[in-house]
Amino acid sequence: MDGAYDSIKSYRLLRRMGEKPIIKPRRNARTDRGPPERRNSVMMLKTLGEKEWSKRMGYGRRWAAETAFSTFKRLYGEYCMAKNMETISKELTAKAYIYDMLINLQN
Repeated sequence: MDGAYDSIKSYRLLRRMGEKPIIKPRRNARTDRGPPERRNSVMMLKTLGEKEWSKRMGYGRRWAAETAFSTFKRLYGEYCMAKNMETISKELTAKAYIYDMLINLQN
């Protein structure tokens, strides 16, 4: 997540979900308060610098998922034709299957 999500609430939510937070700390982030994960991330960023922090945290990998979602939405639009959850699930499964086939044609 980018710096817009750098908040105590975000870190607490991710901890409750059992997820490792990879949130870029704000430039003026302090190391004397907040969840331990955030404090460690801020100290690591200030010690290593942005480039090395990104590399160690895996922060730069986000673009791959965002590119896939963007391509999917350009191909199929942002909305489903289906109206209930069962048919929405079937529609999205079919679209994802076709999208996967298209991507694998290039390999």
